[in-house]
Amino acid sequence: MQKIAFIVLLYLSVLSYHNLYGQTSDDYFVFVKGGRFKVGSAEGDDDELPVRKIYVEDFYMGKYEVTAGEYCKFLNAVNPDTSLLRKYIDMKSSYKGVSCHIFAEDSGYFVEPGFENTPVVFVSWFGADAYCKYTGGRLPSEAEWEYAAKGGHLPFPQNMKHYLYAGSNNPDETAWYRNNSGNHPHNAGAKKPCRAGMFDMSGNVSEWCSDWYDSEYYGKMPEKNPQGPKKGRLKVHRGGSWYNTPEMLRVTNRRASKPVTVNATIGFRVVKDAAKLSE
Repeated sequence: MQKIAFIVLLYLSVLSYHNLYGQTSDDYFVFVKGGRFKVGSAEGDDDELPVRKIYVEDFYMGKYEVTAGEYCKFLNAVNPDTSLLRKYIDMKSSYKGVSCHIFAEDSGYFVEPGFENTPVVFVSWFGADAYCKYTGGRLPSEAEWEYAAKGGHLPFPQNMKHYLYAGSNNPDETAWYRNNSGNHPHNAGAKKPCRAGMFDMSGNVSEWCSDWYDSEYYGKMPEKNPQGPKKGRLKVHRGGSWYNTPEMLRVTNRRASKPVTVNATIGFRVVKDAAKLSE
């Protein structure tokens, strides 16, 4: 009886979260009007150069990073075989006490109580990509991610380029990071959002993007809707995490890992093309 009661309680908890923030909710996605912006930074690392003006089209971006509760629902829906499950997510490992907080039991997947609304971690690029496609979306391009983190089309005051972090020049206002996280990720949406309306673009967990990584890509990217190199060895992730210093939280900072990488600091969020949001 206790086991049944636990499963029912867990189900209701996940269900209530989906009703509030889930992808069927009208306010889960934020509309990001397309436009031109300067990608990169002259004050950053070499791979953030050259600073160039590029254009991205309209898109919708998830207001929150995908949570353990949402990813658990995905696993129960697709019920991947063992080899595919291992490709998607690591439910066994932990780092500094942080795990994905999802476990398998009786042919189902469940979230440890209290972690339903924390960003899913220990998920590979393949696991993130599969989730996005299952929901009718995709991972953001690196250009879309930076454009949104900088505030999208919203103008800044004169002589101001953009915030150093997504939504502020003070990382404590907008990000969970090494100095304030207590060495673990936190519930999605607890800090100040970026100007475009998304939470945790800086800090909490770093976010997979669709692009292959090339340290010299900015010098040769197309001026409209760049999608990254056609091939590569590493996949981009952006935004920094609960474990990182402020330097890695900058909206222009670039990081990349092998797409099979699963660790406690990388998660993701969903993007949808403007024409597909109603599908």
